[in-house]
Amino acid sequence: MAFKWVLEHQYIFLKALLFVIMDLSGEVSSGATEMAKSNLEKMISLCAAPLRDVSQELITAQKKSLYDVTHELVRQVTSPNSMVREQAIHLLQVLARVTDQTPTALMEPHKELLADMIPPKKHLLRHQPVNAQIGLMDGNTFCTTLTPRLFTIDLNIVEHKVFFHELLSLCEVDDTVLLKLPCYKSITNLTSLRKSALQALAACHYITQCRDKILNVVFKSLGGNNAELQETAFNCMKKILAS
Repeated sequence: MAFKWVLEHQYIFLKALLFVIMDLSGEVSSGATEMAKSNLEKMISLCAAPLRDVSQELITAQKKSLYDVTHELVRQVTSPNSMVREQAIHLLQVLARVTDQTPTALMEPHKELLADMIPPKKHLLRHQPVNAQIGLMDGNTFCTTLTPRLFTIDLNIVEHKVFFHELLSLCEVDDTVLLKLPCYKSITNLTSLRKSALQALAACHYITQCRDKILNVVFKSLGGNNAELQETAFNCMKKILAS
């Protein structure tokens, strides 16, 4: 199709393909989700590529299309659906690379979309369903580990302090205690939740007064008996040391 037509419909294609990914995740999709991911990356790479020797009309169409697509991807950074969230984060990185800017610069104009969620301001984590908690924690990890950071956790702000202590609690409290809370009663495996909490906590290592506490929690997970948590803790430690 004509390039201008594709630009004008890129947002609709994005929404449709993200829906395919969301709707078929965990199902027997016969490769449909992989096709959706592949087509999304191809479309975004093509549509965001720098234009040369074209009309102002096409430049304007690309600018609007890019804005709308970025807006939707930023919105999905905290999605409760893990596949949609991971794809949104990946596509933002693809967009940043194609447009030759940092993910932070790309996301900055849309920052207000995440203002109430990085960290959560209106609700405690435990008031959310488990998949929503994981989405919020993973979104926080992504936004606070960008270079430069899109958001910074400040323990002088009450909501930030509450979020930090919720992460600590999720990392330190025994399974038996967590499983007594209403939001976790139906959960049989807390590993995914704990992995997200550990990554979000480790991402706060730049908070000087809490660094020792964070390192202790990561070390404890390294010495635990859960292989997935050990691997997550190992990767967290590498990132902390690298920074």
